[in-house]
Amino acid sequence: MKSIIILCGGRSRRMGKDKGSLVLNGKPMLMHVLDTIKGIVDEIVLVLRDQEQIDKYKPILKDIDMSIKIVTDETKDQGPLVGILTGLSYINSEYGQILPCDSPFISKPFILKMFEIAESKKFDAVVPIWDDGHIEPLHSIYKKDAVDIGRNLVKKEQYHVKSLIDNLNVKYVDVEELDESTMSFRNLNTIKDFECI
Repeated sequence: MKSIIILCGGRSRRMGKDKGSLVLNGKPMLMHVLDTIKGIVDEIVLVLRDQEQIDKYKPILKDIDMSIKIVTDETKDQGPLVGILTGLSYINSEYGQILPCDSPFISKPFILKMFEIAESKKFDAVVPIWDDGHIEPLHSIYKKDAVDIGRNLVKKEQYHVKSLIDNLNVKYVDVEELDESTMSFRNLNTIKDFECI
């Protein structure tokens, strides 16, 4: 079973707007992600910030023909680690692929390759890594069991996703092995990013 967790709860400080609802090439960025994963995953969990954000996304999601479980962060305004833990706690499978809603160029082969590696069941997480050692924790796969470790970190006020990764048995995979173009990892964080497309 393939489960996807889409994180859409964060606000962009640099844009001052909700990124997942920003329109790119005629449709919200979230819809680009959903269009990519359609037909290749069994379960989708969308993690939003609060009820206000749920109300904002209802019109965007009203015409889609996919089943999406919409949840809100367990703890408000504590960053992506809490979003990851929230999403993992709602999946029915052993692993969940995390995707940010502001990466509209994610590819199907990238998703499938990540799950192929995770299905070896030898690791707690599969994490893309760049040549310079920079990792992509919001494009990673985590075992559902990581929730307990993550919640203990949150109790200690350790909110960085790297803190979770440091406590897991991780398979690091070169980004170019996962997506030769590296476009799956392109985030649109600023107005300038949009203007460059």
